[in-house]
Amino acid sequence: MRVCFVTTSFIRSADDYYARFVYEQAKSLRYADPPIDVIVVAPHAPGLASEESIDGLQIQRVRYFWPTRLQRLAYQHEGLFETLRRSRLSMVQLPLLLLALLVRLWNVSRHTQVVHAQWVPTAAIAIVVGWFRRIPVVVSVRGADLNTARNSRIGRWITRFIVRHVRYVVTVSDEFRDLLESEIGSPRAVAALYNGVDVEQFYPRDRATCRNTLGLREERPFALYVGGLIQRKGVATLIDALAHDALAGHALDVYIAGEGPELHALKALASTRGVDGRVHFLGKVPKDRVHWWICAADTLVLPSFSEGRPNVVLEALASGTPVIATSVNGTAELITDGENGLLFTPGDVEGLATCLKSLLTNPALAQTLAAGGPETIANRGLLWSTHGRRLSAIYLEILRTQ
Repeated sequence: MRVCFVTTSFIRSADDYYARFVYEQAKSLRYADPPIDVIVVAPHAPGLASEESIDGLQIQRVRYFWPTRLQRLAYQHEGLFETLRRSRLSMVQLPLLLLALLVRLWNVSRHTQVVHAQWVPTAAIAIVVGWFRRIPVVVSVRGADLNTARNSRIGRWITRFIVRHVRYVVTVSDEFRDLLESEIGSPRAVAALYNGVDVEQFYPRDRATCRNTLGLREERPFALYVGGLIQRKGVATLIDALAHDALAGHALDVYIAGEGPELHALKALASTRGVDGRVHFLGKVPKDRVHWWICAADTLVLPSFSEGRPNVVLEALASGTPVIATSVNGTAELITDGENGLLFTPGDVEGLATCLKSLLTNPALAQTLAAGGPETIANRGLLWSTHGRRLSAIYLEILRTQ
C-alpha cells in the first residue's frame, strides 16, 4: 500500500523537532504488516531540498512564495494558526500554499491508495484531489485546528463541512474526539489514535550518569522545560513559580530547552524576579541529547495553557522522570495526579510552586511518580509501533468498505 501525507509542517531534518509527531506517525507505518510506503507533501523553506528522503520517507516540498526567503507561513514557532493571526503577509501566502500543496498532491497521488491530511486546512485540498482521483481521505485533527474552529462560527462550519467529506477522522485525544462529535457534529467515524513514544531512545537511565554526560552538578536539583518559547506554553509561569515564596530556601534550578519569540521576554522576567542565576536557557537541544536532559532532570514541567497530546510528556513518562503539568486537553488524559505525575491549573504560579516543593521535600512521592511513568506507557500501549499498526488497520478498513 502507498499512502500520501499532506501537511502544513514537517521536520526539516532528521534532527528537527518541529512537527516531529507527523514524522513519527508517518514512520510508524513501517510497523504495519506489510509495511506501508509513505510520501509526504509539505511546505518548502529556505535551505531545504525540494525532494529528499528522511529515514525512508519520501519528502516533496513545495515553494509557495518568491523570493523564498519571504516564505513566512510554515515553520514558525507559533504554528500555522497563530502565525495567521499575527502576520498579514501570511494571510496572503495561505491560499498560495494551499494551491501549491494541491498541485503537488495531484501529481504524486496517482498511484496512492489513501491520502492522509494533517490538520483541517490541508484536508480541504485533499478532498478535492481525492474526489477526482477516487482516493479516500483521512484527516488528523491535532488540537490547534479544532480549538480555532470552536471559537469561530465560520471555523465550525468549515470544519463540519470537511469532516463530512472525508472517509475517516483521527484525533490525538479522547477530548478532541468527543468535541468533534458533540460541538462540530461529525457524521464520520472518529477514532482517538494516541501519539506514541520511542522506548528505544526514551527509557529510565541513571540520573548521575546523565548529569555527568551533560557536565552538570550531580547534587543540584533542577526542573526541565522542553518546547517552544511561545505564550501558549506558559513558560513564564515556571519562572514566576521559581521565585515564589513557597520555594524560598530550596535549592532548585530551571533549565529551558527550546527557541521562540518569547526568549528575550523570559530572560527579562527571570532578571526581574531575581532568579536569572538559576534559570538556564539551553536553546535548541539536538535530538540525540534530549533524552539525556530528560533523564538528568528531577522533574519535567509543562505549564501550557493548551495542548494536544504532548510528546514531551510521553517521553518523560517513558524515561521515569516525574512530570508536573497543567490539567489541560490530552495532558490530563495522560497524567493521573499523584500516581504518575502532578497536575496544576494553567497560570497558577502558587500551584506549580507547591508541586515543585512537594517533589523536593518528599522523595517517596518522587519515586512513586518515577515508577508510574514507564508503567503508564506499557499498560496503555503508548508506542509508535502500536500507533502504526492501528493506523494501517484504519486504512485497510476504509479500502475494504469502498
